Amino acid sequence: MTQKTLAGLRVVDFSWVLAGPMTTKMLAGMGAEIIKIESSTRREHTQRQPWWAVVNAGKKSCTINLSRPQGPELIRRLIAQSDMVVENFSNGVLAKFGLDYATLAKIRADLIFVSASGTGREGPQRDSLAYGSLLQAYSGRASVVGTLNERVEAMGILPAWTDPITALWESCAVLAAIRHRRVSGEGAYIDLSMLESTVALLPELLFREALGSETPTATGAREPDAAPSGCFRCAGDDAWLAVSVSDDRQWRALCDAMRKPELAADSRFADAVSRVTHRAAADDLLAAWLRVQPPARALDALQSRGVPAARSRHIGAVIEDPYFADGGLFPVLADGSRSIALPWRDSEGFRGDFAPPPRLGEHNDYVFGELLGLDAHEIETLTEAGVLR
Repeated sequence: MTQKTLAGLRVVDFSWVLAGPMTTKMLAGMGAEIIKIESSTRREHTQRQPWWAVVNAGKKSCTINLSRPQGPELIRRLIAQSDMVVENFSNGVLAKFGLDYATLAKIRADLIFVSASGTGREGPQRDSLAYGSLLQAYSGRASVVGTLNERVEAMGILPAWTDPITALWESCAVLAAIRHRRVSGEGAYIDLSMLESTVALLPELLFREALGSETPTATGAREPDAAPSGCFRCAGDDAWLAVSVSDDRQWRALCDAMRKPELAADSRFADAVSRVTHRAAADDLLAAWLRVQPPARALDALQSRGVPAARSRHIGAVIEDPYFADGGLFPVLADGSRSIALPWRDSEGFRGDFAPPPRLGEHNDYVFGELLGLDAHEIETLTEAGVLR
């Protein structure tokens, strides 16, 4: 695979929060030039959250005040020499400034315009304000994730997977649009709903509903068709193993690991159906054994016998894990910060080429001087007038 497949592609990026920036970061990793449109007049641009740097590595930043008449005009000039626009504003925001798709397509006919929103740009809820956590509840996903836990108020709602999942679907749609343009010369308008992106993750549940079959209820960490199954505590400080036994061979291997071969002949656990029927007893047996086992020893005993098992890890341990370190998932950038690479690699190990995240307005001279042809005096005048800020 060519390492910078999208080299030469210029993207004007209005997106903020997570879904859009995650999408454009993946495009940047594949070689696209991403120019973020920011402004010191907007709090979300001046008060960056810690995660901001992770999802905005590899991009450029210019500052421009859309509320000044010259602002939208400068952006239209930039878009005229760009290939794509990515945005996730509320309905009508860009149209107010003459930056909607209908207007921009007259400036650049082959423009790819990607518009993500909570519930899409059409329909009765198109003007609804929506956040990832709320959409996750609306999608039905929260009803089948986790069990009630008074100590975790947001159980099933947070962390919201709506934004990252939207970014994956958005990336697929963008790459298809790029391919279409290269073949046909035509641009594209993509209307992406975060709600629909989340619902599309539930094919099994939707299929069950369509057939009128029983829909699984929330079961915490347990898998409905496996027993024993769940996340079990081991000896040590907050040490846990996730284990899932789904067939007879795995059950016999588990009995061997626990040194309780007699359980393999127990009629309660004779087959998968019986084990699910007696799930509580099977879970209790495994829980009692693991509670006195050091997690590393138990994991080796299970995995070496073919029993599906994994450590439940703290995110800090994940970052330092040799598996990810050797694979290059968490590269150290030139400024010493850490980022997340593309979640795939080619035959040469390439996982994206990321520069450190930009400072606010760091590339104003490049955008307005080199690309738009403004001289130093014009840039200074527009800056003093509050346009380039």
